[in-house]
Amino acid sequence: MPPLSHPRKRSWLPADTSLWTTCHIVSDTVQGRTPEHRIETLFPLAGGEIALAAGNLFVDSFYAAGNGSYERSSTFVWGAGPFGLALAAGTLAASAAGNASRRNQAAADAQQAWRPLFGGTLFVTSEGFYIQTMQGLYPWTWDSVDLMQVVGFNVVIMQARSTSGPVTWRLTSEWSELVFVLWALRRHPHHPQLRDGSWMPANWLDWATHQGYRPHLDRPQITC
Repeated sequence: MPPLSHPRKRSWLPADTSLWTTCHIVSDTVQGRTPEHRIETLFPLAGGEIALAAGNLFVDSFYAAGNGSYERSSTFVWGAGPFGLALAAGTLAASAAGNASRRNQAAADAQQAWRPLFGGTLFVTSEGFYIQTMQGLYPWTWDSVDLMQVVGFNVVIMQARSTSGPVTWRLTSEWSELVFVLWALRRHPHHPQLRDGSWMPANWLDWATHQGYRPHLDRPQITC
């Protein structure tokens, strides 16, 4: 992951606290210890499952919002005399501008792009994670996720198998790095981002130590 801009000049953020806590949980996990950090949940967990962290979540999906078509407007106002002619010219111009705007929007909607899907709360556990929305609570096990990549600070892309078919989602949460590392340790311990440490912003460990928050990891590279 690329370094954060001007890391020594910015303030300590809540996301840094989450990453510092992530280091603590990962350190315990790698060394075979039950993580000390944990939270309570309002929903039951499976036997032996431990809830570790919770925070806001925004989920995007990669898709086209339209097929490029749009409804063309042909609004026209008839009029007589100089005023009528000016009014007619104005309605023609407005109609053309409206059609151009709808055409451009339709073209933009036809392009595949990351688009907001839903938001909710992310609960990370020792066995996977839960997504809570106004529509319900949705559990995801580590085994249901087949691919994961950290693409930015607090942002991961995952491909997984849901009850309605495969999904490709972009998750944005202060606990995204924790989700990635716990998944990789369970499913893909040779993941290149785990081995080269690029799941963490470059130089973040040194910066956090300089801020007075020495992380529980001495390096971001994790090998098992």
